[in-house]
Amino acid sequence: MNVKNKEFFLSSWAINNKTIIYVIMVLFLLSGITAYKTMPRELFPEVNSTNIFVTTIFPGNTAEEIEKLITDPLEEELRGVKDLNEIKSSSSEGISVISIEFDDDITTELARQRTKDLVDNVIVKADWPIYNNAKIDPSIFEFDVAERYPVLNISMVGDFPVEDFKNYAEYLEKRIEQLPQIKTVEIRGIQTFEVEVAVEKPAPAPVVAEAPVAEPVVAEVKKPVKKKATRKPRKTTA
Repeated sequence: MNVKNKEFFLSSWAINNKTIIYVIMVLFLLSGITAYKTMPRELFPEVNSTNIFVTTIFPGNTAEEIEKLITDPLEEELRGVKDLNEIKSSSSEGISVISIEFDDDITTELARQRTKDLVDNVIVKADWPIYNNAKIDPSIFEFDVAERYPVLNISMVGDFPVEDFKNYAEYLEKRIEQLPQIKTVEIRGIQTFEVEVAVEKPAPAPVVAEAPVAEPVVAEVKKPVKKKATRKPRKTTA
């Protein structure tokens, strides 16, 4: 009986040419080390996301009412958006949140604009809820990891009025924004001051004469206000 030995060409060639195989292995090893060292790395890499969120706040309503008045009309309209991948919604007491995931091949700006256009179509309808004599305005935003999770937080503590804290924070904000490595600086935790001006209407007059009544008041409010001199925060050394 004749027994034929099966031989694989590549295996036989590698055994017979060991030196070449060793050289190839060294080349692969060196190329891997070089690629690892030259590969770009970032401590806080930018993560692109095509998830858009629509948040609507309607105080004083139960979760069932929020779902019926806010979530369902918005979700029904948003399901027709182009390049939609997935849509999720949640309704709780006083707030509605809708998460929209788009395809990765479109930009975040385009996805946000498409979402805003459809949301506006729902708001203009006559049955859209009204709160404080104005229609509820949903907030549309995208999830940005770099902006939601800041790299550095600076806390200010001291026995000062709120106005002084605001001036100190604005001073630091301008100084930090001058650094070339900084992208954005945001002040949080300080209330925004507003002034409400009530204008007393004159005696009854034609409707066309009512418009100029507020013009002197608006002009007076727009005048620059002289700020009081405030102390700049002192530099401290650890």
